[in-house]
Amino acid sequence: MKSGKINILIGGPAGAGIEKSGKLLTLSFVRGGYRVFANVEHMSQIRGGNNFLRIRVDEKFQQCHEENTDILIALDKQTIAEHMGEMNEGGAIIYDGEEMKPEKNVLMVNVPLKSLAISELGNPVMANVIGLGVLFGLIDYDISGLKEVLGKVFGNKSVEVRAANEKAAQMGFDIAKEKWADKFEIKIKKGAGKNEMFLMGNDAVSLGALKAGVKFVGEYPMTPSSSILHFMAQWSEKYGVVVKHVEDEIAAANSIIGAGFAGVRALAATSGGGFALMTEAVGLASMNEVPIVIVNVMRPGPATGLPTRTAAGDLRQVIHSGQDDPVKIVLCPGDIFECFEMGFEAFNLAEKYQLPVIITYDKNLGEGYFTVPAFDDSKMVVDRGSLLTQEELEKMPEYKRYLRAANGVSPRSIPGMKGGTHRATSDEHNEFGEICETAENRKLMVEKRMKKLEAALNDMPKPLLIGEKNAEITLVTWNSSKLACLETMEILGKDKINILQIRCAYPFHKKEVSEILKKAKRLVAVEQNYTAQMAGLVAENTGILIEEKILRYDGRPMTAQNIIDGLKL
Repeated sequence: MKSGKINILIGGPAGAGIEKSGKLLTLSFVRGGYRVFANVEHMSQIRGGNNFLRIRVDEKFQQCHEENTDILIALDKQTIAEHMGEMNEGGAIIYDGEEMKPEKNVLMVNVPLKSLAISELGNPVMANVIGLGVLFGLIDYDISGLKEVLGKVFGNKSVEVRAANEKAAQMGFDIAKEKWADKFEIKIKKGAGKNEMFLMGNDAVSLGALKAGVKFVGEYPMTPSSSILHFMAQWSEKYGVVVKHVEDEIAAANSIIGAGFAGVRALAATSGGGFALMTEAVGLASMNEVPIVIVNVMRPGPATGLPTRTAAGDLRQVIHSGQDDPVKIVLCPGDIFECFEMGFEAFNLAEKYQLPVIITYDKNLGEGYFTVPAFDDSKMVVDRGSLLTQEELEKMPEYKRYLRAANGVSPRSIPGMKGGTHRATSDEHNEFGEICETAENRKLMVEKRMKKLEAALNDMPKPLLIGEKNAEITLVTWNSSKLACLETMEILGKDKINILQIRCAYPFHKKEVSEILKKAKRLVAVEQNYTAQMAGLVAENTGILIEEKILRYDGRPMTAQNIIDGLKL
């Protein structure tokens, strides 16, 4: 008998309640002490196509999905057709329809879900809950966990609705136990984990921002970043955050510049198409030395591309945003812990160096659900940089907002401070903020701003070498591809694989990356874009060419199997 872990896929047409079913299922396992990773794949069309949710349940912490499935809950025939090839031998397919002969050695669990929901409960929508009960019966998992979650999720509904859902779950459970359970080997008992969080990468970034003291969010919703707006709106009253759903991304970027200029920590979130509209504002914030934070959650492009899928192809876009050479910092979290940490630290960096900070990661990380222990915020300290107090300002014989300091960072006042009056303009200016077009001033001010990047390198997340230094293969990666690389290292062994994760794309840690790569035996770039953008950035900054590449650009997440196949061992 197999136990302890299982891969589940729920699939069907748009509007079939897949995400709701997935929420019920994942929360049941999390509350039962298991670690869960969940990733939804849905069509951008309102109707049509095959939507599905992968759920990986394990006693160990997991951060990415596997290619194969143990139990498939199929809410239509297309799901069976598309995913039959992914079934593990000895798996099971729960479906409602005519008898089918499987292509593999899998158990076909044919249950009349819809007719039972109508005849026994008077509501066809209950079919999904019956299906979840069937799954719990198959794996002999405590049905009380599902009932508890149903009570929480439908807590605002009537007593009759809650009772009907519990009855639906029990009905499916009993059917499976009576007819199918003894034919299925995988069993899941209560897990050992407890008191853990279950959240998305977007949630983690939002929590980091709240910890940092964000007080203004200006955003126009764009998949897959929209949940940041929703999260902030949900918690805005409790944490005193002004959340504005503005008319477009240009307004979003300009609104946070206004808030940042006024001394407020401000955030905007978007995806590649929306960020394209924000790029002029990135230059404006850089020229005026205003601290802002922008989150870019990547999806495939160009244009609308695949708006509900994942990719990591915006790297060049974000590091080159803004005309000429605007100073900025680009952070690239690779897991949910780094989402939280960088969601916090971005605001410190933005204020300390008075510039835009862009956090960029992919949809797989942003909208993937992870089971994690509570984040450790004990060492997080807010640093507002050279923000002047009124007393400090009054001691100055004259106030130069853009003083050419040794590290490029000038003393900063905010509107309303006596003696801190200055001009802010998008034109080149002198130390007082007055427009100045002399060649000498231009040269000095460009150099002043660029000095910030030299100083900032010491405070930014350095590249991370994970594993044994002398491993045979070094996987060079960034973003959520890190998660598949970690699983590859676990499968193949630390003597075989180590990982260089680049966590900051601009400015670039040339020295640190060079030192690690020069000692590597075999270099392989692992990325989710066609042109290996990070490998190109490595070559540009270090002169080291990574010839071997494993790339995925079909809109689906990188997996360990992709990497193992690509290594051709």
